[in-house]
Amino acid sequence: MLDVAVIIVDDDKDFLGEVRQGLALENLSVVCASSPLTALDIIEQNLAIRVLVTDLSMPGLDGLELIRRVGELRQAPQILPIILTGNGSLDSCIAALRMGAVDFLQKPLEIASLAAAIRRALDLSLQKWRAATLLDDPLALLRLLDRLRMDRKRVLPSVAGGDAAWEMLLDLAMAQAAGRQVSVSALCAGAGTSTTTALRRLEALEQEGLVERRPDPEDRRRVWLQLTHKGGASVRQAGRRFAETLRAMV
Repeated sequence: MLDVAVIIVDDDKDFLGEVRQGLALENLSVVCASSPLTALDIIEQNLAIRVLVTDLSMPGLDGLELIRRVGELRQAPQILPIILTGNGSLDSCIAALRMGAVDFLQKPLEIASLAAAIRRALDLSLQKWRAATLLDDPLALLRLLDRLRMDRKRVLPSVAGGDAAWEMLLDLAMAQAAGRQVSVSALCAGAGTSTTTALRRLEALEQEGLVERRPDPEDRRRVWLQLTHKGGASVRQAGRRFAETLRAMV
């Protein structure tokens, strides 16, 4: 049985060979699979694996479906996905984020960037394992959930359906952090609710001064969304407070 914490999945065998050699020079040992089905077999047999690096576009079974099946296969310990993509759509990226993706890397990629992303994911995996161990304590779990609820209320004190609006705010923040523009239609489509309800939530976020619309100068029919300075600062502040709480508990 392999004692390797990282698996890389891509249908390009030459690419896998180059990545394996490059990461070896970065003192990172990985196992490679040229098909998602092979990757599932490896993961099932190796509990040491903590990070899944996968291409999005592969024949037969794409990267998103692979992530979903890995989640069903391994509820604990959790495996953190890193996405490799040459031309991934915004919808695919948002879907991957909702499924737990912790990083996106654009092809062609630099080995140093991949190595840094893998190390971040391994550190996060360790933190999650420690948190999961801690959260076996029901009282600790309740304290953490209460802190998360209070942080959300501080950001959206008067927004009806605040949880749904908070998810939209996070989707927008994560997309902007990755350098991707988000249209009104794309954000509403990923909100997990009806378009009418999603638009009401969006209007509430605008009224709070957290989000603003920006017409596309090349296509006036399309409108982009972005966080305002207040919106970005609010998300970062809530994230810092929650991280500080979790760090103190771990």
